[in-house]
Amino acid sequence: MRRGALIAGAAVAALALVTFPVWTSEWESSRYATTVLRDMLVLAILALSLDLLVGSAGLPSLGHAAFFGAGAYAAAVTMARLGSDELLVGLGAAIVASALLSLVIGLFAVRAAGIFFLMLTLAFAQMVFAVAFQATELTGGSNGLPGVRRPRLLGLDFNAPDALFELVATTFVVVVLLLWRIRTSAYGLALVGVRENERRMRALGYDATRLKLSAFVLAGAIAGVAGALSGWSLRFVSTNDVGIGRSIEAFVSVLIGGTATLLGPAIGAVVVLYVERVLPSSIPFAETVLGLLFIAFVVAARQGIVGVARAAYARARPAPARAS
Repeated sequence: MRRGALIAGAAVAALALVTFPVWTSEWESSRYATTVLRDMLVLAILALSLDLLVGSAGLPSLGHAAFFGAGAYAAAVTMARLGSDELLVGLGAAIVASALLSLVIGLFAVRAAGIFFLMLTLAFAQMVFAVAFQATELTGGSNGLPGVRRPRLLGLDFNAPDALFELVATTFVVVVLLLWRIRTSAYGLALVGVRENERRMRALGYDATRLKLSAFVLAGAIAGVAGALSGWSLRFVSTNDVGIGRSIEAFVSVLIGGTATLLGPAIGAVVVLYVERVLPSSIPFAETVLGLLFIAFVVAARQGIVGVARAAYARARPAPARAS
């Protein structure tokens, strides 16, 4: 009964999200709200992909923007070179490019752990940034790639802002469902086992290195999807998409929202972009607010927003009556 109610509630929430431009069309700031929410969802997909590493596999990465940028560049360049507007062409190029890049980097990175893994991912991401900055004929270098083509699918044109929002929102819902399925599967439980006690999992016969590498590649591919959506949304791809700033945005989103909580990173992404994009119109020190929020959650609430909410709910629930 309760499970059915949760599924029905989730379905209604997903429908409300995808149709956001429709039921907010009468708002005075509807267009602005739709644009900001679209960018929040793109960052949420990136943060969710990173949480697959941080929350499930215990692999804190500071180089996740490399796969985000690879997806953005691959989709934009492939569609421009082929003269194609097909969604599956751009999305396929983004997934393949980011998955291959994450495979190459992961072959080296997943053999390390802790701070060494974090620094390796950061170093590889900086190498990708350097390549993107210098390969001006392919990536546009510091000038970036303006005028990115927006996709079409089966006669559906995603050039209109509302249609593009629906594409981004639908992709977000699909990614959430995919990650939920992964987390509840035997594979997802094995990743958690590796995170908690890798030595014991090896003793049980699991190939921990292969498990971590597969999670690294899967997370990279999902990040590439977010990159493609970003390029289509902004009609622009630049070296900022592979820079350390993008990785930090995703990492902060995961930590503020709550690791291993599925929707926690998405909530964190909403908070981060709200502080970065909306709050500056009200106060002049929005970046300081984000820094203070990050410090507060690291010091006092490491379980993140979702973890704090769960703890508060558990305290508020009445204790079950004891049988006499």
